[in-house]
Amino acid sequence: MQPAFESLAAGFPQLIFYLIMVAAIYLSAIFVYIKLTPHKEIELIQSGNIAAAIHLSSLIFSLAMPVAACLINKFSLFDVGIWTAFALLLQLFLFRVTDYIIFRGMSERIEQGEVGPTIVLASFKLAGSLILAFAIAG
Repeated sequence: MQPAFESLAAGFPQLIFYLIMVAAIYLSAIFVYIKLTPHKEIELIQSGNIAAAIHLSSLIFSLAMPVAACLINKFSLFDVGIWTAFALLLQLFLFRVTDYIIFRGMSERIEQGEVGPTIVLASFKLAGSLILAFAIAG
């Protein structure tokens, strides 16, 4: 039992550093995406718009997948920070490509509460995130 506690005591501070750094980068990416979105996602959700809630929920899950993949093969705190930031920037770029090229006019459809197209958009974002996460994890 003693080696388990020693291992926990030795690794716990490092775990906290990883979690704080990754959480800060992750929350920053969510904030940036919400600011870049043409519609007011939080306000729409607060007014009961289910399509906006689906869209934001898919974003939250989609951004978490590449972050988790970066933590799988961690070498150092700096390494994880660089890979996490790069993965989330790439993810935000891919989301924008999806939003503007494949699903033009989705912002208006989300504002109108159209759930069907929003679910399809969410599925594309989740699938793309899964592929990116596996590519990162290698």
